[in-house]
Amino acid sequence: MQTKRIVIFAVCLALLTAGCSGAAPVFKTPEDAITHYFQGLTQGDFQKIAQACAIDEMSEKFKFDLYTERIGYLIPIQSQSPSEYPLYIEINKTQLSSQIFTRVRIFAQSLLSHEDVASGKTIKIDAERTAAFIKDVDPKRLSGLELKKISLPNAELMNNVKYQENAAKQARIYGAAEFTERVALFSFEGNYYYLGFTLLRYGENWKISSPTSVIAQTSAMGNPTQTTVEEFEKIINSD
Repeated sequence: MQTKRIVIFAVCLALLTAGCSGAAPVFKTPEDAITHYFQGLTQGDFQKIAQACAIDEMSEKFKFDLYTERIGYLIPIQSQSPSEYPLYIEINKTQLSSQIFTRVRIFAQSLLSHEDVASGKTIKIDAERTAAFIKDVDPKRLSGLELKKISLPNAELMNNVKYQENAAKQARIYGAAEFTERVALFSFEGNYYYLGFTLLRYGENWKISSPTSVIAQTSAMGNPTQTTVEEFEKIINSD
């Protein structure tokens, strides 16, 4: 009887553990990944944001030779390291995590504070403004953010053969099957903004490589651009 109870307890514990750990989400479309990313922002969920990003994939599958062939330079302070070595894979993960979450921080604080965070410039600040900044940047305020629309930044340009060739080369550098860009419109505290995204496809799973978009001309810092619905429509429908 005692043995039977132990077995039942072990089975229940295994089921509970499996339920808690769960399988990593799979994002069938770029839009799915971006939606998950925004859910992480509104919920203040670091893990959910990370799940939407290709940190592990880009670190483990990085092709150093294709990278240097494409840009023609080695930039020691900026370049990822060869993924042939386990140590460098872990360093790559740390490097990419820092890049992505620095942009998450700039995104949040540029939206929430009255300081010019988005400029990246040093800000001279006194005790009163410091106290206001600490209060203003409470990430719980992001719960009021609403994702409105996700679109191609410029469908005509992205369907261009030259763009697609470059996109394919960029995907191969990170061991991905496909590369694309999106731009997301969202509202926050009565205003509209947009944010760009670059994404990579691994198998059937789309992941965000950066919360920026060259085609959409969004900030490399990761801060959003204020807009209107009409202006956003012009941007995504521009030739």
